[in-house]
Amino acid sequence: MYKVIIVDDEPSVKRSLKTIIEKETSSFVVSAFAENGQEALDLISEFLPDVVITDIRMPVMDGLRLAEEIGSRGFQTEVIIISGYSDFSYAKQALRHGVSDYLLKPLDVDEVLRVLSLTEKKLGNERKGIVERSEWIAVCKVEAESMAKHMWVLNMTAVWEQLEGIHERLQTYRANSARLKEMYIHLFYLLQAEIAGLSGNRIQLKALPDYEWNGQAELLTRHIKLVLQCAMEEIRHIRNWGSHKNMLESVKQINQNFSNESFSMMNAAELAGMSPTYFSKSFKEEVGVSYTQYIAKLRMDKAIELLSDPNNKVYEVAYAVGYNEYAHFAKVFKKYFKFSPTEYRHSLEICQNGLN
Repeated sequence: MYKVIIVDDEPSVKRSLKTIIEKETSSFVVSAFAENGQEALDLISEFLPDVVITDIRMPVMDGLRLAEEIGSRGFQTEVIIISGYSDFSYAKQALRHGVSDYLLKPLDVDEVLRVLSLTEKKLGNERKGIVERSEWIAVCKVEAESMAKHMWVLNMTAVWEQLEGIHERLQTYRANSARLKEMYIHLFYLLQAEIAGLSGNRIQLKALPDYEWNGQAELLTRHIKLVLQCAMEEIRHIRNWGSHKNMLESVKQINQNFSNESFSMMNAAELAGMSPTYFSKSFKEEVGVSYTQYIAKLRMDKAIELLSDPNNKVYEVAYAVGYNEYAHFAKVFKKYFKFSPTEYRHSLEICQNGLN
């Protein structure tokens, strides 16, 4: 339900609007009434309405001033102005000050419903946008962390594959080119933070140029690839990649053998042609975390995946990700996620039962 505050010093107007809203609509509810703009501001702070319907001419603070105050204070509220015919030009002027629409007195039921219907569509689109932004920012954190690690070891193939997957996912939002650019900027901010952390603030991603892409999503993607490629060239330069050319193959082997307890850091060091001590130091420099932390993350990510399948017993998951002792697995899991494997499995069961 969308909350409405009605602001008018005429009781008959407030009663009429309340009746129309409560009897003729199913998406709006009247939360409060105010006699003037000043009183309305206090109520807006308390109720945070989705819509404010206000008369233009009122004592203390008129409707136009109220609309300006709502905008300057950052309230996310649609404002609908009510005016008489003599104030019609004044009402049209209000549309240039953040007012969504206007109604003429005497109020016509069909016109009120038309304006509310348009407002409902606008509010629905805004809420959908907020939800999409929230979802995307959560996704960005995971994607940026993964992409930064691929970039840091100069795994260009993995970076391009990940970028392609991200772009395909963004298409599900059916965003226009301006929206796509906005969503990529969210990713860039988080990716920049990851790269800055790995490089000791020596590498800064080049920003996307500030111009309209005119619907050319492919052009936008090509430019993003160019930005990431330039960043990886900087990584190659600052890290003296030639002395660590075997590290990438070592990391690939680690990714394939992380669940094998017999595969140790000694094996990984031999693959890279380094002593264990030098390998340990180089690994952290190049991957951004220690060998032990990297292995733990691989195992925990796989454990979460396997625990999501109710057919996998918890102790079997422990063995599958490289722990011969369940107690050790449970201890590492709880330290990593702040809850135990059985607690995680139980929460999944609750969610599943709730959906059913």
